[in-house]
Amino acid sequence: MSRYGVISDIHGNKVALDAVLKELGKLSIDRILCLGDIVGYGPSPSQCLSDVHDYCHEIIRGNHDEAVINEDLGRYFNIAASAALKWTRDQLSSHQKFLISTMKTRIRLGDSLLLVHDSPALHDSSYIHELPHAIEAFESFDEGICLHGHTHLPTIFRATENMNGGVEVTLIKPSHGDMITLNPNDRYLCNPGAVGQPRDGNPRASFAVLDYTSFDTEATFTLHRIEYDIEKAIKETHRVGLPAGLAERLEDGL
Repeated sequence: MSRYGVISDIHGNKVALDAVLKELGKLSIDRILCLGDIVGYGPSPSQCLSDVHDYCHEIIRGNHDEAVINEDLGRYFNIAASAALKWTRDQLSSHQKFLISTMKTRIRLGDSLLLVHDSPALHDSSYIHELPHAIEAFESFDEGICLHGHTHLPTIFRATENMNGGVEVTLIKPSHGDMITLNPNDRYLCNPGAVGQPRDGNPRASFAVLDYTSFDTEATFTLHRIEYDIEKAIKETHRVGLPAGLAERLEDGL
């Protein structure tokens, strides 16, 4: 069995990332998987990119990462996100932008594990946070488990075949310490929540641990929430001149 640390949506928050990496170091992790959005919103994009490159074994390019190297995507962002994106571009070296360009948007591990940032559907950046979105997403991949981020919400959607041959999709909202068993007869969309900018009303950094062997054996997905020095992250966001709202929302987890 392999033990994966699963992180996503760091968004330039090195204070939160440092805390998560330290905690992962205590959990006998074999490999760390990053599901994207390393940069954007936060004050330490360069440092976060360096740390992810050093510590993570598989790295997905998120939509904010993509927007750094594809300026046209910035027109879809709100005012604060767009301002942070422009500032972020100026902080990154040419080499770091090149590294972003080499990141993949989907990675398949083993026989039944898929990694994406947003949606498993190709060329689709939809948010999967409600049942209709999950039902549509399940139709676009064949693997047993899809790990994704993007929503900043820790969720698990489970697709179970019923006795009539149809599929029932249910939503699980795990809390800190919840270990969810993933049945090999079902299929799953698993989101570890956000390291650097949670949006579920809980400001603690969020990540998960996936214990996984193969498509025909049970796996477990355990959610972790940890405290970090939010005030330090807020002060740093203000110091570099990013929009005030990006700092204030860290305290509320929204």
